[in-house]
Amino acid sequence: MTNDDNEDAGDFERLILANTREWNSFWFWRDKAVGERGAALEILEAAKVQVADLRSLDQDPPDCEAMLDGKFSGIEVTELVHKPTLERSIKAVRQRARGEEPPKPEAYFNWSRDDLVDALQKLLHVKNSKLPARSYEQYVLVIHTAEFFLDSGTVERFLQGASFSSGLISRAFLGLSYEPGDRGYPVFELELVRA
Repeated sequence: MTNDDNEDAGDFERLILANTREWNSFWFWRDKAVGERGAALEILEAAKVQVADLRSLDQDPPDCEAMLDGKFSGIEVTELVHKPTLERSIKAVRQRARGEEPPKPEAYFNWSRDDLVDALQKLLHVKNSKLPARSYEQYVLVIHTAEFFLDSGTVERFLQGASFSSGLISRAFLGLSYEPGDRGYPVFELELVRA
């Protein structure tokens, strides 16, 4: 490895660190448009949706648009995260980085079925309430999460029999962070009921 290779690797590492957050960072990217496009592409492809011409948009909503399975589609991208737990953990990590002992350590939220179903319905409600800047053949919501206790087996159990009220959003996908083995990026298409 040459000195230039070491410098390139260091530059790349600094770029990654500058664009991630201290906790629950799997899908997070500070350059919002890049993060949204990346999450949408990974999750939709993992769901076996044919994605073509994916691009970010300056106006919002939607975050992106693309041809999905041959249909001109608006794509909203959002994160499922338990914010109070995330904020507590980020604060603790920052305090440790400064050499301080945080009064409360980093934590993970222990999701129940009701917590997950309620949170997903709230996200759908918010995204259904914002009209897109133009018309689409379908309007898709991509939800990404890296919550520790939301692994593929748990989410599969929690979503059994669950349906979600939706008006504007015609399809919604929940994508989890990468799981080794056959799972890859586990993705669940939510059952939507037209409101």
